[in-house]
Amino acid sequence: GQLVEAAADIRGGAVTADDVTRVTSTGMRHATGEGRTVLHALPVGYALDGVKGIRDPRGMVARQFGVDMQVVTVDATVARNLMLVVERCHLNVEAMAASPYVAGLSVLTDDEADLGAAVVEMGAGSTTIATYSGGRFVHASGFALGGQHVTMDLARGVGACIADAERIKTLYGTVLTGGSDARELMSVPTAGEEHDAPQIVSRATIANIVRHRAEEIFEMVRDRLADSPFAAEPRARVVLSGGAS
Repeated sequence: GQLVEAAADIRGGAVTADDVTRVTSTGMRHATGEGRTVLHALPVGYALDGVKGIRDPRGMVARQFGVDMQVVTVDATVARNLMLVVERCHLNVEAMAASPYVAGLSVLTDDEADLGAAVVEMGAGSTTIATYSGGRFVHASGFALGGQHVTMDLARGVGACIADAERIKTLYGTVLTGGSDARELMSVPTAGEEHDAPQIVSRATIANIVRHRAEEIFEMVRDRLADSPFAAEPRARVVLSGGAS
């Protein structure tokens, strides 16, 4: 995602819906690199004669009209392959949307979006971030770490198969350890031969494995939030969503 500014002369007339569409299209073209396609071009705010912060400029008079917008692009080949997968299941794709934006629409209240909030959607293979300010979607980011990486860490750490590691994570996965966790033991089937004896693992060992990966994910979230408009919001909050959260 990137913030893009675009402007056009109105020559003293009133701003129409066509003007908004024309300026938005100009900004989209500048933001779309080679091999990428636009998922969203969402207005963050409008400007009339250099005065910013206008919510709805239609019908207002100005010499020059501008728009600040959040443009979210995606690798065109990745988007096309994703559409092909869905279409081969005999479904039609009506539209595509960025998951952090959709997560924000689903979990944020209007007040949270107005005061400033970041939605961190933690999926299996990726973690994505949507930042909202003044009721608008102003930033998108993400990286390829998620819940599946915690599962793989557990599978390697305790020598279990991936299915057993996923079940252990779902039932016992935590980042907080209590006094009795080092003494609470569980039997974990060994990956490989069926007649191998199961391993005995403490709940503290499982929590430590999960915590290391969770800390890495949240450190990356913190760095991306520091580089976003979220850093300037004094009352902002972070909302977690997604399966891995």
